[in-house]
Amino acid sequence: MQHDAINKRWFRKIGSAAAPKLQLFCFPYGGSGPGAYRSWQNHFGDQVELTGILYPGREARIADPLMIDIKKITASLLPSILPRLHRPFAFFGHSMGALISFELTRMLQAANKPMPSQLIVSGTGAPHIPERDPIHHLPDQEFMQAVIDLNGLPPEVLANRELLAYALPVIRADFTACETYEFDQQGGKIGCPLTVFGGSKDPLVEADDFEQWEQHAGDEYQLQMFDGDHFFIDTHRDQVLSCVQQRLDRVLVAA
Repeated sequence: MQHDAINKRWFRKIGSAAAPKLQLFCFPYGGSGPGAYRSWQNHFGDQVELTGILYPGREARIADPLMIDIKKITASLLPSILPRLHRPFAFFGHSMGALISFELTRMLQAANKPMPSQLIVSGTGAPHIPERDPIHHLPDQEFMQAVIDLNGLPPEVLANRELLAYALPVIRADFTACETYEFDQQGGKIGCPLTVFGGSKDPLVEADDFEQWEQHAGDEYQLQMFDGDHFFIDTHRDQVLSCVQQRLDRVLVAA
């Protein structure tokens, strides 16, 4: 029973589907949780069930210790997600979520487990490119200003000192995880369709960094750029959702 409870802590249902043929796992960006995808719930109809991934140390898991290592987060998630991969599924991850969904796909591949029918990574450069300008080590005030400059905090958080005090360690832990991530060259290319979303005005990621994802793709690869900054998935939500739907439609037809 305790093991089942641990497994369930990772997952939050975002939207129900009457006749689901595909499960879309949504991996949040740093400092956030499954609520980042709440507005997606009514977009995909009755055939796609959305499940958000809840990282330790936030929302209902606030009592769980924060984790600052992408690979350790992924290794902790792996045994919990395996029982849920009994029907076709896809991964979507933005920024930190992109790295976690990518690493999880590699772990599934290495263990000869079911693979996503579509992996969509968004808002981060190719995994082999090291962080050029890390900020996770900055003093609190400088760190928060750097995050604000990225348009990374909603106004309600900035206006509320309690929320800001809660958010600071979570955001710093997530930036630490992303900025200290080291890509392991072993493992080969991804054995499932890979789609990359990028923002043309992203201050964190250069255009060439998005393009270099192709080095990690197998037979199917596509790059889709949006006219936005790092949080284009919010500012250009309808366009992003339309592109996600196009990728999933291919899976649904096959299913």
